[in-house]
Amino acid sequence: MDGLKLLQALIQAESPSGAEGPAAQVVLEALKGLGLTPRLDEAGNVEAVFGEGPEVVLTGHLDVVPAGDPSHWAHPPFSGAYLDGWVHGRGAVDMKGPLVAMLMALKRLRDAPQGRVRFLAVVQEEVGGLGSRYASERLAPKAFILGEPSRRRLMRGHRGRAEVHLDFEGKEAHAALAGLENPLFDLGKALAFLEESVWPSSLKLTPTAVYTFPGAHNQTPGVVRLVLDVRFDPEADLEALLARLREALPASVYIPEAVRRSGEVERVIPMVWPPYRLPEDHPLLKAALSALGQEEAGLWPFTTDAPYLGARAPVLGFGPGDPALAHTAKEAIRWEEVEAAAMDYVRLVEALWRS
Repeated sequence: MDGLKLLQALIQAESPSGAEGPAAQVVLEALKGLGLTPRLDEAGNVEAVFGEGPEVVLTGHLDVVPAGDPSHWAHPPFSGAYLDGWVHGRGAVDMKGPLVAMLMALKRLRDAPQGRVRFLAVVQEEVGGLGSRYASERLAPKAFILGEPSRRRLMRGHRGRAEVHLDFEGKEAHAALAGLENPLFDLGKALAFLEESVWPSSLKLTPTAVYTFPGAHNQTPGVVRLVLDVRFDPEADLEALLARLREALPASVYIPEAVRRSGEVERVIPMVWPPYRLPEDHPLLKAALSALGQEEAGLWPFTTDAPYLGARAPVLGFGPGDPALAHTAKEAIRWEEVEAAAMDYVRLVEALWRS
């Protein structure tokens, strides 16, 4: 397997959420080249398995966020350009580089398996986790290794995220004839309230967007919608937050839902990405830290598929790449870091087999 060419091909296979097919085909062919018999499940996830005994799942996602304006990139976002030891392009870090490192690890693990390995590349992680939600319903491994980028530091979880909508209602009126019944004034008071209020340390509220309906510039809106990005620790009381906002503000406060489809699978998914924390004293976490020569595990600053997988088995996070470059026009990964991560994955799987 030529891992570098594989990563370039995977970046060139554009795979926005909901259209992961091209990237799935690249991964399927790579797995076949390893002598495995991969399959696509009903949701479009790619899967392959070998060995017998305790099962460890190596998993990551196929989808990427939009590349944005190509002129903002030093190299075309889907070129997979390789320069000065770096592979450039959308998905290099998040998370096609980690997927390639896992595929390279599979090649080594097949030589002398001491247990069972499942490789799982899922769809729609960036928009609610449909692929992992679906696949986890039928899996019960000893552990998951989730390859989100971490600069090759072991991770044990992250905060949760919720998208909260506040709808302020008013009367639609011609701007030339409008009075004070304008929900934009309520929005202003709400923003002041959010800015001046003291919130528990387990919560972080950030206003991120405002929409008006119907949206005309010469008419007062019938509805003004404020979107809040809420980050929360496991101990936070999300329902209490919603109740406080409803009591303090003249708005309809709710968490929206979205219908996600992939292949034969459809789910209604609330826009809540739960937190996940593996206990610091978990024996598998200790075994993984020892295998990597690390003293303690960190926490990702972003959400992942860990909560859905973690309902079935412990999740250990580990991947090459700098998370600060993900979702940016500077996204790139050092090839030598991908190669090193491949060996790390071998060490991690073998340590988990033995534990």
